[in-house]
Amino acid sequence: MDWEVWARRAEAAIDVAAGGDWKGLFAPDATFADPNSAATTDLRKISRETRETFPDWTQEITSIRGGDDWAVFEWIGRATYRPATADAPGAGAPIAMHGATIVEVNDEGLVTSWRDYLDRKEPEDQIRRAVRR
Repeated sequence: MDWEVWARRAEAAIDVAAGGDWKGLFAPDATFADPNSAATTDLRKISRETRETFPDWTQEITSIRGGDDWAVFEWIGRATYRPATADAPGAGAPIAMHGATIVEVNDEGLVTSWRDYLDRKEPEDQIRRAVRR
């Protein structure tokens, strides 16, 4: 697997504002998990929740290493925070968060398991700082 090529494809697919097809990276019945979501096969829900909260989410993969059917990558996600209520505190705050992901892929390079690891406090602190301004 050429993980650098895969990473560039993933970055394009993750680009919410550009209409990226994140779900297209996944094999049928693939699982996703992060600190906000227990392992799930409901990728549509994950995608919808991301778009609702961070409508312009992009993710830069800064480093990737892997074997034949797995990889670990570090990333920086950037977006504008949009709370459920448009006039809620922090609306419009720019955020940047850092994380790492472990993916497992099948023979076609489609993700069968995606696990994100990140500090949820990082964007929360940025949103709080924006409210205080």
